[in-house]
Amino acid sequence: MTERHPTLAQIEQFIQGDLDDIQAIMVSVHLGACSQCSQLAQQCQQRQASHSLMPASDVEAFDDADLDQILAQLDSEEPASAQPDVETRSPTQLEFQGRTVSVPPALSTLVARAGPWSRVVSRLWSATIQGHQLPYQLNFIYMEPGGSIATHAHKGLEWTLVLDGTFSDDRGDFHPGDLIQCDDQVEHAPYSENGCLCLAAIDAPLHFTSGLARALNPFSQLFFKPGG
Repeated sequence: MTERHPTLAQIEQFIQGDLDDIQAIMVSVHLGACSQCSQLAQQCQQRQASHSLMPASDVEAFDDADLDQILAQLDSEEPASAQPDVETRSPTQLEFQGRTVSVPPALSTLVARAGPWSRVVSRLWSATIQGHQLPYQLNFIYMEPGGSIATHAHKGLEWTLVLDGTFSDDRGDFHPGDLIQCDDQVEHAPYSENGCLCLAAIDAPLHFTSGLARALNPFSQLFFKPGG
């Protein structure tokens, strides 16, 4: 899969119910927006169902060769109408800075737990999601048109789910439903020409690598607040 999709392992764990609440929400929203991943999830679901009827000694591991075969099959099939365990309720309304944006209903709990919006820098706003009791710092992030985040690397993992608008970095443009995952090998400077709303989770402080933002690095652990 590409940078805009969950990994195969995450899709399998989502089907099995093995993801934590935050990752499950992110993958669920992505499956509702991405027909390719939704079909892949159905194929994984069918494979797991067939394996459950087989003796354990006959079950083979699901690997990259299986993924290539499934994706090739999906390219030749008509899109399926069903989606595995994806929310179908009415959208949730997220209000901020005089704007109202409809977001998938899977996010309703997180919207209810969002604290007040605060300006991070000139055109960047954040609302911390509180009380989720998981080892992430979890925020709704809004970049106003022309907004950006200073160049940074990652001490751990970052998951970003695009909810509205588009943001870009040196890897390309990211649109609603895209699920972008960064590790300690990624250094980037996200920006948005027309504005973008995201849900972002990090499990370690960011490390800024350029500009005045580097002055914040000695205090980054103080600003990192997992669990809300």
